[in-house]
Amino acid sequence: RLMTRFMMNQSTYTLDSVLSDLSCPLLLLWGDLDPWVGPAKANRIKEFYPKSTLVNLQAGHCPHDEVPELVNKALLDWLATLTPQVTLQAV
Repeated sequence: RLMTRFMMNQSTYTLDSVLSDLSCPLLLLWGDLDPWVGPAKANRIKEFYPKSTLVNLQAGHCPHDEVPELVNKALLDWLATLTPQVTLQAV
């Protein structure tokens, strides 16, 4: 939802403002060979949002299509590092 809002109105929503709304861990699966959004952007996100984990893949813009086995492994490895956060709310 945040990325959709960002893409629809980039003049109002900067990437920094979108990321500042997040409070959960973030996995960045980044193609090192991406011709449109290079590794520098991933590093910027990582610097701004410390709860992010960056995995660089030898792929272009769509690593999930180009190297799905590496994407799946990275995702499963990352999920294994997460600890569930239980929050009780009064009803």
